[in-house]
Amino acid sequence: MIALACDVGGTNTRMGLVHEGLLLTETVTIYRNDDFADFYAVAAAYLARAGQASVDAVCIALASVTTAEGATLTNRDWTIERGRVLTGCRAERVEFINDFEALGFSLGQAEKLRTRRLAQGDGGTKGAPRLVLGAGTGFNAAAWCPSLFDGVPHVVAAECGHMTLALAGAEEFSLQEALSRINGRASVERALSGNGLVSIYRWQCAREGVEPRFDAGADISRCAVAHSDDRCLAAANVFLRLLGRVAGDLALAYLPYDGVYLAGGVTRALAPLLESGPAFRQAFGAKGRMAGLMERFPVHLLSDDASALHGCAEWMRLSAAAR
Repeated sequence: MIALACDVGGTNTRMGLVHEGLLLTETVTIYRNDDFADFYAVAAAYLARAGQASVDAVCIALASVTTAEGATLTNRDWTIERGRVLTGCRAERVEFINDFEALGFSLGQAEKLRTRRLAQGDGGTKGAPRLVLGAGTGFNAAAWCPSLFDGVPHVVAAECGHMTLALAGAEEFSLQEALSRINGRASVERALSGNGLVSIYRWQCAREGVEPRFDAGADISRCAVAHSDDRCLAAANVFLRLLGRVAGDLALAYLPYDGVYLAGGVTRALAPLLESGPAFRQAFGAKGRMAGLMERFPVHLLSDDASALHGCAEWMRLSAAAR
């Protein structure tokens, strides 16, 4: 069986072919969404490039709440409908899952993912939950949970980006006021995303009474990592502190003794600061009486752009086994 795995984000779409439940990594291609009118045009371009007139099944991971018939992306004005995908890909079956649900399922194939360990923890407890979270165009998280009864793992999906951002101290309350003034409220995603990094940077500049030099999160990340702009670096450290706090809160919620995995384009862009600086690690572990517990969780950085595609492959493998 040849299937098509799709990871559709707000900025990019990734596609790859799947054979018998395993992603063919050499077939993975990344497309900029701005270069296409809609998802169907991306799929047509990929299948033509891959020389596939049809596929047996399609699994689409979306940055959105999904239904059996499709979804509209949260951060892009694209609606993807099941019927049009069936026709365009000449497929027998189309399945939709949330993009972080796909990342959650990818943890079932964790040995196939490219990762870098940020914290050893206790080495990981096999058979325990795993947690993936990350900041990119938006923010979300999902937990992979083994089953004690039917042997089939489950993924608990969520919409964590829309939770209220936990802030502390006068400095952060000032940030909360700035985010609320722009967006009506300070949610996790309004800070922990590409646009969120820009908002934090602009807030940092306003506090110092200077004009911002940059308008894009990628530029701010680059200058922060290069230590070439003090305000970019300060904004990045605030971002990582908030990321660590949210990651720690979610770790307490799910108790992922087999690992916390950090994903997302912004998270990866700030990887050198994640690895060398204290902002994330200190905030992650600052849980009062639970500080000792936080040291037990291994923390990994997902450096693989195809992680969600591995998750789509795992979803289709489990789905086929269940039929």
